Amino acid sequence: MTKKKRGCGLMIVLLLTATLIFGVRWAWKYYRLPSLPDRKEYKTLEERSDKALAYAKAHNMSEKYAIFVDYGLPSGTPRMFMWDFEKQEVIATTYVMHGPGGGSTAERARFSNKPGSKCSALGRFMVTRDHGIRLKRSYRLKGMDLDNQSAYARGLMIHPAKWVNSMCWKEYIPLNATACSGCVTVASRGMDQIVYMVNKERKPLLLWNYCSKGDSD
Repeated sequence: MTKKKRGCGLMIVLLLTATLIFGVRWAWKYYRLPSLPDRKEYKTLEERSDKALAYAKAHNMSEKYAIFVDYGLPSGTPRMFMWDFEKQEVIATTYVMHGPGGGSTAERARFSNKPGSKCSALGRFMVTRDHGIRLKRSYRLKGMDLDNQSAYARGLMIHPAKWVNSMCWKEYIPLNATACSGCVTVASRGMDQIVYMVNKERKPLLLWNYCSKGDSD
């Protein structure tokens, strides 16, 4: 065998090996869900759950499920937590990317509730059963706090994106204005669980977005 053929063979082996490693890493990160948060993050959820339940009762929302998103965690880490009030535990998680506006980077989100900002928004929201015009597999969000009441008018939704599916193997999901311009944009598997909870409950779900690290604008 000539040196040229041996070199080509080696390159093919290396390429196949790299492809296999990438495929295994992607599959492990995507299909291993649900993944429980670290103890520190879990404690934060437990502390918020009582407040969330009291708020849900006061505003005629589901007393069975709620959704929490911690934008302080890397987007390549599951940072949406679907909470069961009765069991007092996380029943599912998924990846969430954030909007590119306000000088946001993949590593750090900047937040705003201003229309046209393309920023993700913080606070408490009602997950309505209304769908987006172009994204039928979606739920529009109604802002429940004084500083996020423009959410519905902005067209903010929970919806899935193939971009999140394909990029979740990274530590930080790259920004993509086409996939997310401020919505709560999740992986498809996570959306399956959200659809299940919304359909199971007669009352709307509470979504609570917060950032355990950093400040909002």
